[in-house]
Amino acid sequence: MLSSKTSLLLLLGATLAFSSCSSDPDQARLSSEARALDGLAQGLYNASYDAEKAGQVSSAVKGYKKINRLYPMSPVAADSQYRVSRLLQNDGELLKAFESYDSFLKNYPASSHYADAMKQQEVIAHNVANGQIKNSFLGWKSRIDAKRTAEMLTKVRNNAPRSVSAEKAQFTIGTVYRSRKNPQKAIEAFRGLTRDYPLSQYASEAQYQIGAMLLDEAKSGNQDAANLDRARNAFEDLLIRHPGSKRAADAKRQIAKISSGDIQRSYDIAEFYRKKGQNKSAILYYKEVVRTSKSGPLRSKAQAKISELGGS
Repeated sequence: MLSSKTSLLLLLGATLAFSSCSSDPDQARLSSEARALDGLAQGLYNASYDAEKAGQVSSAVKGYKKINRLYPMSPVAADSQYRVSRLLQNDGELLKAFESYDSFLKNYPASSHYADAMKQQEVIAHNVANGQIKNSFLGWKSRIDAKRTAEMLTKVRNNAPRSVSAEKAQFTIGTVYRSRKNPQKAIEAFRGLTRDYPLSQYASEAQYQIGAMLLDEAKSGNQDAANLDRARNAFEDLLIRHPGSKRAADAKRQIAKISSGDIQRSYDIAEFYRKKGQNKSAILYYKEVVRTSKSGPLRSKAQAKISELGGS
């Protein structure tokens, strides 16, 4: 008589065999359907490719898009999405091409076209940042707004965040905002570059631009000590972090100008107090001029005023 253990094993084997036999038809049917779908996708791909080679771009794009919509798992789906992107790019539809590349990068990371798709998306983003592109169904050209451009460059940066292309994209975000008269956003972008990519080839220029924009803010009517101090600090940071950069000499000149302006402001404040009859306060600021300036007309005038007011 069979043992209970042997009986159990025989029962289990029979169950598995029955299950396997019952699933074979289903597996065969699914496999057959998959092959049929792949065949339909391949046929549509061949027709789209022929249309592309015949110069029928619109028909080719429609066919390739249909493959991605109906057969997204087919072997030709990745190539179809990539070819749509390239055709749109070659036709000057850069915004649509950018979004098409973005879909490709998200859906087909294993494709052999992945690296080129990243590169082409980068090219498009910088083209948008640097000039006018076709931006309407009539083919008219217009400048893309700064926010949209920055979003495109951010995607390029995030595709490969530790690459040189990421550094360039972050720097370009700053230049776009500066050119569109948005210093707050520009400074934020440049600071992001100096923080995240301190050794970047763009870092010294970004640091200089931070100082230059803060100085512009001071010159435009916000000439308070805080604005000027921030600008001076930005230029001094550049000299500390990038002493050998081509912007180092420019930073030194800007610091000298700020210091000169500080001296003139101290003298003007001294004159204000002198005319109000507040001689002690006036002498204090005249002495500040003498302390912070080298020999020159302003220093001599301050010394004379100190003597005139009885200062020591």
